[in-house]
Amino acid sequence: MKKILLFAMLCLFVACVEDDGPAVDDIALEGEWVLSDVMCYCFFSEEIDFTQTHIFFDTEEDSLTVTHNSEYNLFKKEGVYYYGGQGFILDFADDTAYQFNVRGNQLILVYLDDPDIADDEVTYYFTRP
Repeated sequence: MKKILLFAMLCLFVACVEDDGPAVDDIALEGEWVLSDVMCYCFFSEEIDFTQTHIFFDTEEDSLTVTHNSEYNLFKKEGVYYYGGQGFILDFADDTAYQFNVRGNQLILVYLDDPDIADDEVTYYFTRP
């Protein structure tokens, strides 16, 4: 009887353990970033000033605020976006996901695209102001 009770308790313990992997490793994202460049299969006029797009990560709230000081939405539309994900992947409620990499004062966001579409690979480069 003790073996059955021990087995039942072990099953309950295993069922309660989260196996989702690590949370988003977003500590380095905290604060304001300014768009400095966009790399893609697209064309931008020389008059477009990327630095008019700012983003702000609040890692305690798991939110991203996007602002534009121009008519162009080069990253996301203005607003507040909440994210989740694991490791170095940010998942947003609008079904977009980005891999991020912080190197000193540079943030690189790579849009995780549909592999069946060849022209939607976009990489965003941000710097701290």
